[in-house]
Amino acid sequence: MDIFDQPCYKTTKNLASLIGRWPYQPQKQSSIIITILWIALALQTIPQIIAMFIYYDDSDVLFEALSVILVDIVLATKYLNASYRAELIKTLFDKVQMDWKLLTNEEERRILQYHADTGRFLSAGYIVRTISNAFNKILIFIRIVGDICHGTTFPLLSAFPAEFVLFEKEDHYWLIMVVTSTLTLVVVIGVISCDVMFITLLQHICGMFAVLGHRIEHIPTGDFMKEIQKGNCISHQKNDQNNSYQHLVSCVKMHFKAIKFAELLETCFALSFGVVVGLNLPMISITGFQIITRSNTVQQILKCISFTGAQMLHLFFDCYLSQKLNDSSSQICHCIANVKWYNHSVKSQKLLVVMTMRSQVPCKLTAGKMMELSIENYGMLKTAGSYFTMLLSMQ
Repeated sequence: MDIFDQPCYKTTKNLASLIGRWPYQPQKQSSIIITILWIALALQTIPQIIAMFIYYDDSDVLFEALSVILVDIVLATKYLNASYRAELIKTLFDKVQMDWKLLTNEEERRILQYHADTGRFLSAGYIVRTISNAFNKILIFIRIVGDICHGTTFPLLSAFPAEFVLFEKEDHYWLIMVVTSTLTLVVVIGVISCDVMFITLLQHICGMFAVLGHRIEHIPTGDFMKEIQKGNCISHQKNDQNNSYQHLVSCVKMHFKAIKFAELLETCFALSFGVVVGLNLPMISITGFQIITRSNTVQQILKCISFTGAQMLHLFFDCYLSQKLNDSSSQICHCIANVKWYNHSVKSQKLLVVMTMRSQVPCKLTAGKMMELSIENYGMLKTAGSYFTMLLSMQ
């Protein structure tokens, strides 16, 4: 059975296929889906741009439309990055398949399976949270309840400012609402799919570092000290070379492959992370500005809070997962420290020194090769406060 048909990878495979970015998808099918996605993005973005031109003198509408357009730019960047790095993404998934085949026992499979299942859990939580934040169901619900139950009339509200030159909002409100909601769903699925692929790949490399740590801590030692006491040191050294030394050689090779995988992952997603970080701070500031200056109703406040929550969650996920990679690669040093090095030959000890030195430099992910993503740097959200203060001073 294909490794990607397992439950832990099924969601990733389905979502990536849904946006035409699954590496093993037929080219014709992929091209059709890509075309549909770009058309949907254009149909959502163009009415927003028209609204910005029509209401250029209305700062409230301008800011609200701008914040949604920035989200569209994030999607376009992620999708372009996935297209541009298609071969690299395929290489990474090929390595995932190969790594599963190189596991030597059930304990290693259990460790990697645990991290793959954790990736599925994180993906599920991310999907549910992102989709729940994407739609302003409260506005539609209140309007339906008001119209049907109480016979009252509410203003024609929409999720974001948009002008459809071919339709009148008042005459085709529900048609426009259905169309915009569908387009929003397509855009959100595009963002989610790209992020779920990243989550899956990152959890895999964290799992491989965990497997490596397990191998290091279970190096075959033999009875080196007993053999020394018996005067059989020479014969034991030969046995050690055939066992613990060869085992450590395989660990060094595995460590090198894991580091290479992490570097490829960084190369693959650094650009999209740079755009996400660069746009998230202004978006959060703009939304905060809207809450203070424009949100006169509960619906508007909830809408802005929901949008801000989605932005902060998106940024937090990137920082949190990058921190996991950092911690997983750094953990190798602690695993080496737990090894009883004095029970091994000099050659084996030298390999331990080499691995220790390399593990002192943890693997990391960056935003555009400029800033490391980590939980500590997630505190950069405070920078959004300075932008927010500047916007208030302009009011």
